[in-house]
Amino acid sequence: MSAHTPGPWRRDIGAGLRGDVRAENGRMVAVCWGINTGDPYRPAYKAECDANAHLIAAAPELLRELKKVHSWLGKLTDWHGAEDPDLDGIRAAIAKAEGGDA
Repeated sequence: MSAHTPGPWRRDIGAGLRGDVRAENGRMVAVCWGINTGDPYRPAYKAECDANAHLIAAAPELLRELKKVHSWLGKLTDWHGAEDPDLDGIRAAIAKAEGGDA
């Protein structure tokens, strides 16, 4: 089990130029910046910060659902004798999210 801050996380819409991500209790989980060069007040920079924050805010749910998919594919293989799906990529993504090697 991952030791990360429990979800849900949300994008803090009052964060200004950067995209703050907060836990359900309001504590900050992450601050997201963009790499778009130039004026940080440009719409492209703000959009990049927002996109990064939305992706990070979805991380706990994405990890939970990816674990379900991994489990389901393993059971499907067992139940139907289907060809063993290549689950290495899924296992690597889960390990990376949980701080393991990937």
